[in-house]
Amino acid sequence: MKKLAITTALALAALAVPAAAKDHPDHSTKAKAETEHGQSHEAKTPQCKLHGAGYVAGGTLESGTLTKNADGTYDGTLTVKVSRANHHAKADKGTSRTYTLDDARVKLHGQDGAALKPGSRVKVQGKVSKLSQKCDQTGSTATTTIKRANIKDPKAAEDKGAETETETPAEGA
Repeated sequence: MKKLAITTALALAALAVPAAAKDHPDHSTKAKAETEHGQSHEAKTPQCKLHGAGYVAGGTLESGTLTKNADGTYDGTLTVKVSRANHHAKADKGTSRTYTLDDARVKLHGQDGAALKPGSRVKVQGKVSKLSQKCDQTGSTATTTIKRANIKDPKAAEDKGAETETETPAEGA
């Protein structure tokens, strides 16, 4: 009898707890998305605005001229045969691309900016403006802005015949 009374009391307590809980308004994501004007919150999100993504590409210089500004930055153009690129620059890999530099920081490594050597090694860094992949891409054009460039002399051609030759002792000596 004692066990039956305890079991009954526990069963009644378990049923009473959910009945005592307060009714809360619907907190689902759909209800949160609705605003006071009836528009969804998702329509106002800034995801579909242009944002900058890091752009890094490198390769060999085909042509280019740079003009030094008073503040030490450079303006000009560089035409580069792109052989290396990050994710945001992968469309340019394997192509010749002309970059326009405007107030860019450039390391020339001893070269003259007005007479750059073709075949020089070039690395450019900047930003590319783009939309999220989820957004409608019509009417949007990606703009690449180069802020840094690094131009080094071409690598010296390796002379395979210039290896050290060992002298062979003369026969009969």
